[in-house]
Amino acid sequence: MSLLQRLSDMAIFARVAETGSFTQAAVALQMSKGAVSKAISRLEQHLSVRLLQRTTRQIRLTAEGQAFFAYCQQVVRQADQAEHHLDEMRDEPAGTIRISVAVTYGSKIIAPLLPELLQRYPKLRVELDLTDRLVDLVGEEVDVAIRFGRLVSSSLIARPLTKLPIVLVGAPAYLAQAGIPQHPRDLTQHSCLSTDNSPQERYWRFTDQGQPLEVLTQGPLHANSNRALKPAVLAGVGLMYVTRYQVANEIDAGRLVPILTEYMPEPLPVHLVYPHRVHMKAGVKVVLQYLQCRLSPQTHCQSTTQAVAERVVDLAS
Repeated sequence: MSLLQRLSDMAIFARVAETGSFTQAAVALQMSKGAVSKAISRLEQHLSVRLLQRTTRQIRLTAEGQAFFAYCQQVVRQADQAEHHLDEMRDEPAGTIRISVAVTYGSKIIAPLLPELLQRYPKLRVELDLTDRLVDLVGEEVDVAIRFGRLVSSSLIARPLTKLPIVLVGAPAYLAQAGIPQHPRDLTQHSCLSTDNSPQERYWRFTDQGQPLEVLTQGPLHANSNRALKPAVLAGVGLMYVTRYQVANEIDAGRLVPILTEYMPEPLPVHLVYPHRVHMKAGVKVVLQYLQCRLSPQTHCQSTTQAVAERVVDLAS
């Protein structure tokens, strides 16, 4: 007899023992009385013991049946508990949710939103993975990632989140010394500080009369993060091409000045991506809904705490 068959027969035997009746057990299990009887006989034959004493009026457990019944109850109870636990995981936000996001956006925009999320759902745990590399969501067991720019074709599910305006900025001291470029092509004569995660990042993209324009830039400093470039830009070493939220405070304070604003490209699209739509954990659902609510200006959210959302959306504008 297979293990699957044994477990099924044990559950049937437990119900017979509980009800003291083949008929009542059959009704409860939505089986025929004959199928219940066959299951008990099959189990007794496999165990080589008699589990029940049958008379025309009643059914009684034998000593072996009583001992076996205790184990069968445990099996059925544990199966019910396992199913109940999975139901809770599916219906109640709980457990650990892994979120992957770029370092700057994650630390400046996502991290400040997490305390409210965790206060709303106290059984939820979040692992925030800050990295500028493209992670493999399935291979690295990541539940949700935030991706920037045009999405490549994949099996991942994507939800539009927001758009990030791009700016070209320089310190007043640098612009006073080197002059203000009047056209993107003038940047070939300027000190341009760029990230170097890929060779393409030294090509800065603009639009000129509705047409795309790329300019190959050069400068004395390159880094794999804009955060590392910002001190040099503030010190007047050169210009930086960056999403506005990263320098919003410096622009507002007058420490950096946007230039060539009429040539800037379309804002950078941002998406939430995740591996599965079917059988999604409740924790993943609430994280997706929460981030979309907080970061998508067009999303209507019912919340009494709008201050954080308004501040973050304002930073990204």
